[in-house]
Amino acid sequence: MGKQGSPRSPRPDVVDVKDYQTRSSECLPGSDPILGRRLSGGDNNWKSKVALLHDLKHEYGKLGSCKAVYVGKRHLWFRKHVKSIVFMFALMGSLFLLDSFLVSLFDSINLQNSSSSRTSSDLKGGRTAHGNEEEPPVQMYGRLQNLAYSALAEKELKQEPSNFWEEAWKASLWKPCADRKESKKLGQPDKNNGYIMVSANGGLNQQRVAICNAVALASLLNATLVLPRFLYSNVWKDPSQFGDIYQEEYFVNVMKDEVNIVKELPSHLKSLDIEAIGSLITDADIVKEAKPIDYLTKVLPLLLQNGVVHLLGFGNRLGFDPLPARLQKLRCKCNFHALKFVPKIQEAGSLLIRRIRKYDAAQRMLDKQLVGEFLPGSPSKKHDSERGPSKYLALHLRFEVDMIAYSLCDFGGGEKEKRELQTYRESHFPLLIERLKHSKSISSSELRNLGRCPLTPEEAALVLAGLGFKRGTYIYLASSRIYGGKSRMLSFTSLYPNLVTKETLLTPSELAPFRNFSSQLAALDFIACATADVFAMTDSGSQLSSLVSGFRTYYGGGHAPTLRPNKKRLAAILSENSTIGWNSFEDRVRNMIEEGQSVFIRGYGRSIYRQPRSPECMCRTH
Repeated sequence: MGKQGSPRSPRPDVVDVKDYQTRSSECLPGSDPILGRRLSGGDNNWKSKVALLHDLKHEYGKLGSCKAVYVGKRHLWFRKHVKSIVFMFALMGSLFLLDSFLVSLFDSINLQNSSSSRTSSDLKGGRTAHGNEEEPPVQMYGRLQNLAYSALAEKELKQEPSNFWEEAWKASLWKPCADRKESKKLGQPDKNNGYIMVSANGGLNQQRVAICNAVALASLLNATLVLPRFLYSNVWKDPSQFGDIYQEEYFVNVMKDEVNIVKELPSHLKSLDIEAIGSLITDADIVKEAKPIDYLTKVLPLLLQNGVVHLLGFGNRLGFDPLPARLQKLRCKCNFHALKFVPKIQEAGSLLIRRIRKYDAAQRMLDKQLVGEFLPGSPSKKHDSERGPSKYLALHLRFEVDMIAYSLCDFGGGEKEKRELQTYRESHFPLLIERLKHSKSISSSELRNLGRCPLTPEEAALVLAGLGFKRGTYIYLASSRIYGGKSRMLSFTSLYPNLVTKETLLTPSELAPFRNFSSQLAALDFIACATADVFAMTDSGSQLSSLVSGFRTYYGGGHAPTLRPNKKRLAAILSENSTIGWNSFEDRVRNMIEEGQSVFIRGYGRSIYRQPRSPECMCRTH
């Protein structure tokens, strides 16, 4: 059967013979590749039978005599009479086939989506953490899932697009200007106090923040910055260095007017034992979100004394306020203008964009900034009309085993899941286990109501359905391993089957240069998310989500919406799963997202990488 509400051809008890004659022409050879089966007897027989039907209309009672004349020509009355009867039954069968064909037009949509669903499910098949692919689907909100499925089926028959493909008009009033030339050029200071070395920890996005914080710190201390290095992590297992991800010469050149940057220490400092002379500064020596005064009192004296300091780790060690406006501007210039991905990453990123959209999409500032000379060309109008819509939504789905194990939440997987997550905690988070022994326990429902539980794939799909995104929406999934793999993702792909990842869009040979380099793979996700028509996140605290949303704000021109669910408010909505109506669910989800899309100036202490709408970073037009 077709989708709910699909129109079905009537099946009258009495059908006029004239209708048979008209509709039977649709079954002629060549008129329909599916229903047009060639009948025996050739063209002459066909013409004779059409004439016969015409006679039937006016002289139905004389059917026997008409057939006798026809049969007499061949001297085989009985044989021809049987053939005519067979022909009539065949004609009636054709009517029923045509009727079924109309319904199958709707069924084919379901079949195609089912095939896509299987493909999409396989995206995460084989990535199941602590489980196997044969486990049953995990579902926490069965009733809402059914309501969502019905709502999406109904929307397929309408031409109403979701309102969330666009931003509020006020967003377009802000323009990038962190690289604007000052009327009075500040330039580099005359005196250089020494060299700053930075070894950044974490993954791609933590390292990006560390680089730009180091630029601001070098300017604060009137020092020369040695090109930052990246620490090897047992978690990320990526040996990539600055030049493997970003264009070194471009970075140095863009920042040269404000900060002097060199690739390595001068020879007379290379032989120094940094730790022995007391110039090694770890995260333990500098408080989190440190203020400029902390560096001026603790780091500057060492720099002046030894000529070099080495900041080891440097994760989140420079606060956002209070900070001089010129340093905030340097942060913005570094993040939004100086850090360009190397050509091989740009080229692969361009391929992703082109293949998600199905063809070369119109050029935008976002695309240009991220993929450079590999920017896809603009499509012709003919090409555009042939290929259809090019929009896609990118989703950063944070549901990795380490994240959900640390959260202490329950995700509907039963006792087996609880045991697996507890085992993982004991193995990977011994300090957490020790802390739990000496603190008051909080139930999973309390944690969820407080907004501390990561969104599941099922919850993410329900949010998208509540916002009116149609079932056929193309969705790029940016994530690491989804805990539970295929069984966990099935609740998502049953609503949104058109799910793709970099692994499904790029060939094995195209992905080969990035294998075993997690930060470079993350750069591809960064590009695909930043250039998406809509970007949705499930965890606003994620560095990738934070940096991507900031990049979209800076270069999006008011046409790059970001969806940020409020986990606490969403938990309250989902707690009414057994009673809430779909219209009420839609209204509350939309209000939640719209409030998160408000256009406002960066608040005090907020990340300028995530919220660049501020006088130091962007300019407001009138």
